[in-house]
Amino acid sequence: MRPWVIASLASLLALVGPAAGEDLTVYRCQDAGGRVTLQDEPCPAGQQQSARSMVRPRDPAPPPPAPEREPEPAPVDAALPPPAYYEPGLPFPPPPLFQCTDYDGSQRFSEDYDPATRCVPLPVLGYDVRGSSAAAGTCRWVTESCVRLDDGDACEQFRAKLKQARSDALHAFSDTAAYRKSEVLRLDAIVAESCP
Repeated sequence: MRPWVIASLASLLALVGPAAGEDLTVYRCQDAGGRVTLQDEPCPAGQQQSARSMVRPRDPAPPPPAPEREPEPAPVDAALPPPAYYEPGLPFPPPPLFQCTDYDGSQRFSEDYDPATRCVPLPVLGYDVRGSSAAAGTCRWVTESCVRLDDGDACEQFRAKLKQARSDALHAFSDTAAYRKSEVLRLDAIVAESCP
């Protein structure tokens, strides 16, 4: 039997026929012009007929039921006292601010903990390398020391950063003006909320 006939037969079985598990007779009819049809009734007079009995396939078993969802957590009772660390009326603490000190005593402030590491030539660090050309071209890896400021010192530095940001925004070029203004707004919000 040709493959397209088998495919048509399968389609017919899916659409018509008795209930699953029962016998089904499919009739293949060919008219005088050579056209073939498949049907569940005997062919009309004058057509060649062949019949095949088949068992209708059964549907697969239904999937198991989905597991039950966990119950939603109970809503927080508004009458409960706030957590112990919260004191109404106090401002939010400022974001973390780190003071990083380099080997030579220079300082910078960063909102991220990111101590810089670099290789400093030995003569710059005070080593006597006279008479040793190899040592003169050598360096030593030095990492900054970064410590987090307490809230009061952080607020002082955020106020200084805000003052500098306002100045930078006034003198910004057109390609940096939007960023400078957004930085003023960000620092202004930090000072207003955390450093009254």
